[in-house]
Amino acid sequence: MAGIMALCAITLLLGSCGSDGCVENRNSIPRAQFYAYGEQELALSVDSISIYGIGQPTDSILLDSAVAVTQVYLPLRFTQDTTQYVIQYLQHSLSSVRYNDTLTFVYQAYPYFASIDCGAMYNFNIDTCRYTRHVLDSVSVIVPEITNHDVENIRLFYTVQTAVPDEE
Repeated sequence: MAGIMALCAITLLLGSCGSDGCVENRNSIPRAQFYAYGEQELALSVDSISIYGIGQPTDSILLDSAVAVTQVYLPLRFTQDTTQYVIQYLQHSLSSVRYNDTLTFVYQAYPYFASIDCGAMYNFNIDTCRYTRHVLDSVSVIVPEITNHDVENIRLFYTVQTAVPDEE
């Protein structure tokens, strides 16, 4: 019996060892969620939307004609202190570039050593968020420190027209 217990213990120990002990997310990327602006902040699902970066060295399309979008990850560049994104609305009445909204994040990047297995990464502290208000109502940075934890950092608010009930 003792031999079987020892064999089980060795199997468990060997099974838990691996070449990559990092189970955490290795990137620090802010998550933005869409909300309806009003008395109660209600989560929104946005249709016909594209989001792309400005001044990116490579393809920077995050969403391309996406439908039923409730959130988007907006990566920040650790080599600069500013990152910009354009929100393009593709609905027929909003498809002109004059309705595009621009988000500008100003931040400080700092290196963070997670662990021996996970290595180092960059975290960010958002100092300022500037934005246009063509269709977008407002932006709130609710968690300015961007780490590798998957939390809602940014809220994008839109004014939503609600149906008015018929008067009887």
